[in-house]
Amino acid sequence: MLKRQNQILQKNLKKILAKNSLSLSFALLLFINSKPSHCEEFVSTNEIVKQIEKSLIFDKESKQKIDVYKSRDSNKVSDISIEAGKSSVLTINESNLNSGIEIVVVDNKKENFDLKEKEKLAYNSAMIGQYEVSIQIFKQILKEQPTNTYAKFSLATVYQKIGQSRQAKDLYHQLLKSDYENKEEVLSNLFAILVEESPRDSIYLLTRLSVQNPDSSTILAHTALAYDKIKNYDKAISFFSKAISLDDSNISYKFNLAIIYDKAEKLEKALELYSEVAKSYFNNNNLNTAIPIEIVQKRIETIRNKL
Repeated sequence: MLKRQNQILQKNLKKILAKNSLSLSFALLLFINSKPSHCEEFVSTNEIVKQIEKSLIFDKESKQKIDVYKSRDSNKVSDISIEAGKSSVLTINESNLNSGIEIVVVDNKKENFDLKEKEKLAYNSAMIGQYEVSIQIFKQILKEQPTNTYAKFSLATVYQKIGQSRQAKDLYHQLLKSDYENKEEVLSNLFAILVEESPRDSIYLLTRLSVQNPDSSTILAHTALAYDKIKNYDKAISFFSKAISLDDSNISYKFNLAIIYDKAEKLEKALELYSEVAKSYFNNNNLNTAIPIEIVQKRIETIRNKL
């Protein structure tokens, strides 16, 4: 079984290399079930919370607002899942993977493997679900360039994707302490982890932060998700409505709110928002979005038949 998985992994990597016009001489040597490294020490949640608060302190006279950071592919949103009204666009789905895979990148023709090619290979590995491959390549990049914030953020998101939140939090904490420009996305991902780990504790933190930062739709939206986690749908609806009032064009907020209305059995409101999400989806030709439009349409049809 292990041999078969190894063969599949190497086959997928060859496809990536070919797709990106990279030489197949760049071999990936896989060492399965390698010995675990020494025990890692991770930053405490309290330290992360302190750094979050520091990152949200702005000069009041300048009235600086948090700008929403758009990633390299602005058409994509985080992975989601929906099941009869269950979803969270703002959180990253987790998947379980076998650990113990170590990857070494070898180039027989060049002394230095091109950084951009490494980044591309790591990114594409993550896109096809080869997360351990992606992790090891991003680690190599950071070993060579410890201040590479793109690699650090990308590695954190991969860790978050596979449920290794302690590693992800540690990297996000480093980015918050640095001069990394796009801290809004770092904060958003950190909030998602905190909500997943302890919704009640995160409610206390996020409510306090929302009072201190009333113009941050991100904080309000994650507060709503925390209330949704503990099934307090009225509070979740209230906070998502406030987030939408600050960012009316955010389709993921409306999608999440539609689902919460759906779970709360407020079907007319759910139908209204599902319809708005579908209309926005097709008007913008948003074919690459992660919102499952087929399921949205199915919910619209189901609710219409009930009303």
